[in-house]
Amino acid sequence: MKCFARWTKDKENFYRDQTILQFGDSWELLANIILLNPGSAVPKSNKSMDDFLISKNLPYFVKSDKNQNYFEFTIDPLMRNLINCFKNKYSGGVIKIYNLFNLKNQNSKKALLEYKQNIHSPYIHTNEQDILYNDKKVIIATGKSNLIDELKIELKKYIKLTNKNNLYALQKDAENRYSFKKATINKYGLVDSFHPSYTFGYGNKTLCN
Repeated sequence: MKCFARWTKDKENFYRDQTILQFGDSWELLANIILLNPGSAVPKSNKSMDDFLISKNLPYFVKSDKNQNYFEFTIDPLMRNLINCFKNKYSGGVIKIYNLFNLKNQNSKKALLEYKQNIHSPYIHTNEQDILYNDKKVIIATGKSNLIDELKIELKKYIKLTNKNNLYALQKDAENRYSFKKATINKYGLVDSFHPSYTFGYGNKTLCN
């Protein structure tokens, strides 16, 4: 298991985007998953991994600008659960993580407060041109919390860029059972979903189908 991502400091905050979770020998993109914001994972060292990733000729790789670099990251519990889940179906590949906002904080309530305070940071959201799904499955898993208007706009952006045949959401199958199901866009242009931090815990089971 390996994790790579762009990492930026702006004032006192850290921002992570373009997160690449890779396992096995393959670098083929398996799926894109849309989460709320980055959690506890941090760089393993200050060694830039830009040249290494560029050498892989990955069609979903987005180069850094002058203020950003890719680093190898520790794997937090949510990442590990996602990879282990996909391992049940695939021998290797990549899961690409996008977030409604890129400010790192594993405490969602505090992260939302910090989001409001830093909403004008140039790193808080992923630019539309940096969203490369490569016609693979896009899984909405931002959670069922009531999103503020700015984050609803971000979620609509990710949905709009998706081939609707590839649009899925993390949804409930039965009591304590969740899986990726074809998503239905509601009348507000949004998709309801659960967050994997919930569906992998609390006695629940998640199927990465």
